[in-house]
Amino acid sequence: MSATRHIAIRHTALSRRLVATAALTLTVVLAAASPVAAHAPDWTGRVNVRAADDVQLRDADFSRRNVAITWQEPGAGGPKVGLRTSVDSGASFGPISWVNKSRQSAVDICGGSELNAVYAKKVSSGNWRIDHAVGSIDGDGFLRTPVSLAPGVNGYPDVACAGGRVFVSWFQRDGGGDRLKLAHGIRNDGAFETPMTLGFDDETFFGRSLAVAGTSDTAYAVFTKSSGDLRFRSWSIGSGPGFAVTPQATRIIGPASRENSADGAVIAAAGSKVAVAWFKCGGIFARVSNDRGQTWGPVRKVLEHMACDGDFGASQRSIAIRGNRIVISYLAFGIPNVSITGLIRTTNDFATSTDDVITFANRDEHLLGYVTVGGTTRLAAAFDTGDCIRFRRQE
Repeated sequence: MSATRHIAIRHTALSRRLVATAALTLTVVLAAASPVAAHAPDWTGRVNVRAADDVQLRDADFSRRNVAITWQEPGAGGPKVGLRTSVDSGASFGPISWVNKSRQSAVDICGGSELNAVYAKKVSSGNWRIDHAVGSIDGDGFLRTPVSLAPGVNGYPDVACAGGRVFVSWFQRDGGGDRLKLAHGIRNDGAFETPMTLGFDDETFFGRSLAVAGTSDTAYAVFTKSSGDLRFRSWSIGSGPGFAVTPQATRIIGPASRENSADGAVIAAAGSKVAVAWFKCGGIFARVSNDRGQTWGPVRKVLEHMACDGDFGASQRSIAIRGNRIVISYLAFGIPNVSITGLIRTTNDFATSTDDVITFANRDEHLLGYVTVGGTTRLAAAFDTGDCIRFRRQE
């Protein structure tokens, strides 16, 4: 199962929401809702995963000793997607798997050693479909299957396994807006059910929320439509060989408005625990369920900021769960070109939390999860440093 989910947000999305930003002051950035003194992790040395001009980290997933990292970079005839994996908790990485004329990739490690990847594949001028690839974590035997054959622009997919099924979500351009789409299929089957529509957003994707997560018996999705509210839906997964899917009702878990919408949500699930974090003007917010999304704890502001109407802004970049531990990474920034990457940690569903600076460098992505080293759970991170993607883990 995956305990880490992340969805990439276009930089223009946050720029649009942070028009009024000015100077970033660290003392304000670290004003969390329930601040507790803490110490940032001591990290191991950095392992280089990919060095190239204009390389962009897209997603990462962590499962016990396995790590999968995916990115996009310029290629002949358009962007291409790269994927690299580790089976020794990130101490070393295998060869790169490439997908040409593709972009916006995401990954999920399922069942400990099964690697699922999705990406937008260019099929002709102005037409991008969503493809799914599945194989072993060591890079052997990838089976590639189109998920969406609808003509036009399909993009920003996410992927998660739930029991014997794999779920894929994506945005499908429709006139002046986007359809929020989701499809599922039996793992390793090479086919997907007819896609369903979760809703319609009358803007083309500008940081809106659409992400999926899964465990051994439940799949989850969070999404935002034009009303701005953050919505949650789940599906119960039956036993094999059919792995029947039973949908649950959609509910609002993040009240918002069209003018101040819940954007860029990230979601993680492990066991019966589900955690979600999202961005609104005024803060980063989070909410946790301990019964597979049937009931939810309170909405908590885990980081204060003045985006849209003040001095600086911050955006969640990833979220992960291991036992009672939940961690969020975020990027906070202002003008001129000042930014930090921060780390929010909790063991009580954000009733209290710690807030630490990971780095003062200008980095777009810092994606967190957990790996196992010598029988001990360690925090791990995939991150970019300009023209290099790297990995490190907690000492």
